Amino acid sequence: MKIVFFGSSDFSLRSLEACLASGHETVLVVTTPPKKKGRGLHLEPTVVRLAAEKHGLPVEEFPHLRSSMASEKLKKLAPDIFVAASYGKIIPPELLSLPQYRLNVHPSLIPLYRGAAPVNWPILNGDKETGVSIIDIAEKMDAGDIFYQTRYPIHPAMNAVELLHELAKLSAEALAAVFEMIHKGALRGIAQDEAKVSFARKLTKEDGLISFEESADLIARKIRGLSPWPGAYFFFGQERVMLLAAAPAEASGTAKPGTVLSVEKEGSVLIAAGGGALRIHRLKPEGKNVMMASDFVNGRRLRVGETLA
Repeated sequence: MKIVFFGSSDFSLRSLEACLASGHETVLVVTTPPKKKGRGLHLEPTVVRLAAEKHGLPVEEFPHLRSSMASEKLKKLAPDIFVAASYGKIIPPELLSLPQYRLNVHPSLIPLYRGAAPVNWPILNGDKETGVSIIDIAEKMDAGDIFYQTRYPIHPAMNAVELLHELAKLSAEALAAVFEMIHKGALRGIAQDEAKVSFARKLTKEDGLISFEESADLIARKIRGLSPWPGAYFFFGQERVMLLAAAPAEASGTAKPGTVLSVEKEGSVLIAAGGGALRIHRLKPEGKNVMMASDFVNGRRLRVGETLA
């Protein structure tokens, strides 16, 4: 069978590898056009394009899939299978009718967390597990029938970057299982329960702003769930400070949230937060290097009892 693969991010790579290992022919890789990156704003291709070229695969960077160029190219290939993994664009209905099988690799337990940020929101919401779903590519976003699911426990200290890496590995295993079902003629879909649908909306820079009036547990989840972007941050005066490593801690008393409770020799700082305290280990002031929290506090001559933010 002939596969057309759609993908644009690091998460896509394991799924592409699964396609190459499936025994089917990957006749085309479709990715998004290069984007300007870095201080020089140089155009950089996606990691998927680089991987496709490494494997000697034909690759296209269609600006729009609704274009006649894209439509003619895909129709001419007569694909049997579409595989989409973190492509970032909607595949239009007129193209979805081309293949016999349409596989959307989604890093959540669908119908939970449809949408743009399915890896971040389970951490932000304090979920104990997530997973990978292989679903039909439908006209409505992430609403297709479920072909296969596998679960993954979220470690309490795991951040979104680490979780994405693990789910990418899991996605390759899930795709391999689905390809085997196709080989045996046993692939069947189950309709999603619309009553259980939740959405993982796209993150914004403003999502990263924390208040020490929030619970220490919520702040810690934001640090992990918003890594690497937008990151969790607060303002010390006009200075934007990223929180990189912190954990909830016990504290006595009723100090105002944001108050420095202690500065430890090993480098951490205990800060009063809503309903408890937050032990901050590492942070990064804007435009400066990563530092221990104690170095930040001491460098700004903050004393125990004074307010950080």
